[in-house]
Amino acid sequence: HTIGTGPFKLKSFTPGRQSVHVKNENYWRDGQPYFDQVVITNFPDDSAKVNALLGGQIDAMTDVPFAQVPVVRRRNNLKIFISQTGAWTPLCMAVDQAPFTDVRVRRAFRLLANRPQMVAQGLSGAGRIANDIYSPFDPAYAGDDFPQRKYDPEQARSLLKAANQENLTIDLITSPADTGMVEGATIFAENARAGGVRVNVKNVPGGELYGPQYLKWTFSADYWGTRSYLPQAAFGSLAGAAFNETHWDKYPNYPRFARLYRQAVATVDAKKRAQIIRDMQKMEYDDGGHIIWGFKNLTDAHSTKVGGFKVDRGTLNLNKYGNGFRTIYFV
Repeated sequence: HTIGTGPFKLKSFTPGRQSVHVKNENYWRDGQPYFDQVVITNFPDDSAKVNALLGGQIDAMTDVPFAQVPVVRRRNNLKIFISQTGAWTPLCMAVDQAPFTDVRVRRAFRLLANRPQMVAQGLSGAGRIANDIYSPFDPAYAGDDFPQRKYDPEQARSLLKAANQENLTIDLITSPADTGMVEGATIFAENARAGGVRVNVKNVPGGELYGPQYLKWTFSADYWGTRSYLPQAAFGSLAGAAFNETHWDKYPNYPRFARLYRQAVATVDAKKRAQIIRDMQKMEYDDGGHIIWGFKNLTDAHSTKVGGFKVDRGTLNLNKYGNGFRTIYFV
């Protein structure tokens, strides 16, 4: 039996099927939780999950497929629950592999991303455009301060010509591992043609994308959740980072980036730290290997008989699962 101070106690757990949790009578917050029992059910696929919601077998679900959002909206007894996040599905250019060793090619490819279209179609509008900088909820986020990159195939052509990379053909490896990865890659490939670039989208299983070849792809899609800037840099940009898909540590000016990171971590004053982080972001904005085209929303759903959900900056679905199921209730 799990021992803890949470609002619920584990009653049973069936791997791959469901877990049952009962109210902790000794919970330290007065009056909470409101439910006597919470059942969490695993479904084999999204269709089964949506059908269970429509049929009233479940009271809430996470990650409604974008194509099913209109279906849920048409039901008077159901609500779509949307939270903005800092989640992103970048296209990743390895800066130490041709043709991306030339910063002009990286800059050209960023101009081949039709960001409004990628958000509108790739995320079914459930998100907002981004500007090649991650961590939008970080107090030091500067992505909105830099000039917003726009789709400009003619300027991309000019950069590619200067880099002697006209009529470029390249494979883009993606996977349906997360919403927007395949869709974003496909739309990017379509728009890249206007810049004289032929992108061959290779849609592979997640096990192949993240298999032995992971971190070796020249051009690939990936997905990330919401993090503050310095932790995200530690996970994905520093030398030795476990998920450094752009090989940023091979960038010629990387030593300066690493010095700035160490300075930022050691700086207590928030304003001074924010300026250091801004300098780091400017380096990634100018020369980085990520095409960060959008931030997507969490799109969940629940029955109208369940109340207490509050819209927040989503790092976990359904208002952090109703704050551990303790702040939601039957209406």
